[in-house]
Amino acid sequence: MSRGVSSWIIATGQAWKLYGAVAGFTASLGLLTAACFSLASSGRFFMALAACGLFLGCATFVWFAAVLRCPSCRAKLVWTMASSRPHSSWIIDLAALDRCPACNRELDRISRPQP
Repeated sequence: MSRGVSSWIIATGQAWKLYGAVAGFTASLGLLTAACFSLASSGRFFMALAACGLFLGCATFVWFAAVLRCPSCRAKLVWTMASSRPHSSWIIDLAALDRCPACNRELDRISRPQP
């Protein structure tokens, strides 16, 4: 590891993309939860809330898969991790990377110089 940075994604300056995806997935889950609670009252907003929640979840995943890339080999990290890891742990493994899973470039070789 390099200079106290514990994650490959943080070292490459792409942590905001991971946080943005978590926010998008959380908002999607919130919309789907609101859709379920709308059934308890009148249920007239169920379809709108459920459709928005599903759309936001799918759009977040597509965006996340497209923008998170290795700076050296330009591999799409989400696709690489989702296809090579178990479905229950690929996002946790993605957040804890210490090297690119596609080109195997280490954190020490890509981190930005310290001032």
